[in-house]
Amino acid sequence: MDSDVWVFAGVIAAYFGVLTVLNFLRARRVKTQDDMMVAGRTLSMWVIVFTLICTWIGSGTFIAGAEYAYYAGWSSLWMPAGAWIGILVIYFLAAKIRTFGQYTVGDILEVRYGPFARVFGAIAITIAFTTIVAYQFRAGGYILNVLTDGAVSVAMGQVLAAIFVVLFTSIGGMVAVAYTDLPNGIVIVLACIMATPFVLSAAGGLEHASSVLPAGHFAVFSSDFGRYPAAKALAYALSTMLLLMGIQSMYQKFYAARTPREAKAAVGVWILGTIVVEVVVIVIAVYATSYARENGLAWDPRAVV
Repeated sequence: MDSDVWVFAGVIAAYFGVLTVLNFLRARRVKTQDDMMVAGRTLSMWVIVFTLICTWIGSGTFIAGAEYAYYAGWSSLWMPAGAWIGILVIYFLAAKIRTFGQYTVGDILEVRYGPFARVFGAIAITIAFTTIVAYQFRAGGYILNVLTDGAVSVAMGQVLAAIFVVLFTSIGGMVAVAYTDLPNGIVIVLACIMATPFVLSAAGGLEHASSVLPAGHFAVFSSDFGRYPAAKALAYALSTMLLLMGIQSMYQKFYAARTPREAKAAVGVWILGTIVVEVVVIVIAVYATSYARENGLAWDPRAVV
């Protein structure tokens, strides 16, 4: 690895090291089930905001979302737009969910529809999150592979990511997740916003990209969507909306709020933060694509952001 790669790897390792130390310190406060599952129901609005941002924003945004923008351009915004609608719906439910005061989605299903619904919901959530966690580990392995310039293989990176995440979360529960998501969320939002003007400048400005990229990159419904582009765009939006509304960990964070009012207020800020980050990621991906094509660079679309 060259010196720059060592610097990147060292910074990431140091950052994870600091988070781990903080996690161990906070884990000492975990005494009850409430502490483990919902952080003692003591999370402030801003902690909830950033942990919700981290709940939704991840490899699906920075790797898959950016890759799709590389090929489809602005119309790739249809995919995250469904989540924005889902968050808007959740905004009107957040306070009621916090008032309910339980731990999981299954608790809601059982009270409303009976024990069978809880079992069915648990099975569905287990299947869904096995898939979700698997691709998060795959993304972690890919990121470690890129950061180390191939010194760590994707497979080994996946194993390391899985070990770290499982141990990190099991030690402190929601306390660990929420208070490490706070700095992570701040870094995500600030890094995206700060990177945008540099990317636009390198790509030649807002107008220059239109002369480099195909017209389909600037269409409402990209030709990349196939025979029925409008229907496919709406299908993407509906998929992400339903995915967001079924995320178990999101509901746990509402349960962890100090008050129903703070839970609802957090969702109001969350939707703004999510829109900003996901739009900025698409902006960066589109203009990075313009820069790469104009300069004949064979970039990996997954790593364009």
